[in-house]
Amino acid sequence: MKRRSFLAGALGGTAGLALTACGNGEAVDGDGDGPGDSAGGPVEITYWLWQDDATDSTWTDLAESFNSAQSDVKVTLETIPLDQYQNKITTAAMNNTGPDAARCKDWWIGQFAPAGATADLTPFVDGWEARDDVVEGLWKTGRLPGEESIYMLPHQYTTLYMYYRKDYFAEVGLEAPKTQDEFLAAAEALTGTDRYGFDVRGGGGGQDQWLAWMYAGGANLVDDAGEIVLNDATGVEVNEKYLSIVTDLEAAPPGSITAAFADVKTNFASGLTAMMIHHPGSLAEMTEVYGDDLGVIPIPGTGSGPSRTLGAMSGNIIMAQSEKQEAAWKWISWLSETEQMATMSTSPQGQLPVLSSVMEMDEFTSDPNLKVAVDAIPDAVTWPGLPGVATLAGKEWNPTIQQGFQGELTSQEVVDKMAAVLASDA
Repeated sequence: MKRRSFLAGALGGTAGLALTACGNGEAVDGDGDGPGDSAGGPVEITYWLWQDDATDSTWTDLAESFNSAQSDVKVTLETIPLDQYQNKITTAAMNNTGPDAARCKDWWIGQFAPAGATADLTPFVDGWEARDDVVEGLWKTGRLPGEESIYMLPHQYTTLYMYYRKDYFAEVGLEAPKTQDEFLAAAEALTGTDRYGFDVRGGGGGQDQWLAWMYAGGANLVDDAGEIVLNDATGVEVNEKYLSIVTDLEAAPPGSITAAFADVKTNFASGLTAMMIHHPGSLAEMTEVYGDDLGVIPIPGTGSGPSRTLGAMSGNIIMAQSEKQEAAWKWISWLSETEQMATMSTSPQGQLPVLSSVMEMDEFTSDPNLKVAVDAIPDAVTWPGLPGVATLAGKEWNPTIQQGFQGELTSQEVVDKMAAVLASDA
């Protein structure tokens, strides 16, 4: 992939390893023998993050444990609201004022890495004892399409699956759908007076639900070489099936083509819809509402092999301008060790773990509904690390898919427009 630069020229020149020499001839991390200040104190690093639950102390507790467990590195946390996070970290990188390490979403890598804003972690990862404990397929979340270098260390993951009403399906004599054709037949059969099959969520956040459907149906955004293939024959067909929920079957409730998640969740929890795509974040609430009438299944796919879904990773990066990269690595790699991973993944802040050793714990295997999400991890696919992803996901997907639902664009035209956005240097 051709590398761009929206950052100051000096940024790209500092993207080497932690022991690269600085302009003053000193090693990046103190005396060059590892983390630790040459004057005898710890190397102080700054870590930026957003918190998924601001009332929970897990992140602060982990930082305190890290600082007290060793004397080489001291980490200071700086919490930034998620809706400000991406803009702030981009601006900081442009001005060489960013943190040493930071929490990062997988699809931001397509902006940061080509610009030289994030350090290549591959040499660190290659020497990391816990490397083989990370689920192998999750390393791709920190890579650019078609490249092998790792720019983000996996940390917390989630996968999308389908919730459904067992009692509704029993009423119409249907089993839970395994293929997308079975899903469409069920959506139609379950739609009647004051009841609809499924919310298409054409509003905020709906791009993830749609992409999970596309992946399950065999479509891809990019191929193994990083070339955009969203608008190939498979992409057109799978997208047409999604559009047909509205255009042909009329199986989505009023307002669904502009609905955000709050509407989707309300509709499912109230019994207005029979099926809903989301992740385990809704499991406790929906179990409380429906008890044994709640079912959880993989998103219906092609019927051949495991059904793929969308996975979303929040990982950790080291900023290229940092002169304390080895110390920063000590912190972010510590977060991804077994004990700390288990602590985070079982906390209110947590999602699914990325380590096989933690996935095997009772917390992630004893609940059959949660296990659907865990079992999906090896085959899940993320948004690719392309610069155009941010524009498509954050701006262009909603109006484009809504035009498709309204019959103003064909399925081919919808995916052609989206593919063009993905191909842009947005």
